[in-house]
Amino acid sequence: MHRIRNWVLILISGVLFFSLAVAKSNPDCLQHLGGGYGDAVCYSELQKDLMAQNKIIYNELRATMPNGNVHAKLLDQYMATQDASVRYCELPRNAGAKWETEHDGSMFPALQQECIYNLRKAQNQFLKDLLDMANW
Repeated sequence: MHRIRNWVLILISGVLFFSLAVAKSNPDCLQHLGGGYGDAVCYSELQKDLMAQNKIIYNELRATMPNGNVHAKLLDQYMATQDASVRYCELPRNAGAKWETEHDGSMFPALQQECIYNLRKAQNQFLKDLLDMANW
């Protein structure tokens, strides 16, 4: 009986750990935007998911390229440029706040997170299209 109870606890712990490890954001949050901190959290979690997907697609793309191919370097530059472009997303945040850089939980940080989400979403589509063409 003791052995069965331990086995059940281990099984439940494993399922709980696995569900937490693969938990993703809920895209339904986009249906409930209303400004403020909740929007920033929604966009932030969604863009993290996109970043993880983009890394997977990037690795799949690199695997289609022969060693030493010049396009591998170009793809690496593209990825680095996309990462660097995120810093410009503070512009809409601060423009909406009359160019203030300190924010008090208002909707302005959501503008920055939305910008990053949109960049990552466009990057995701670009990478998917490249992978489709590479596997054509």
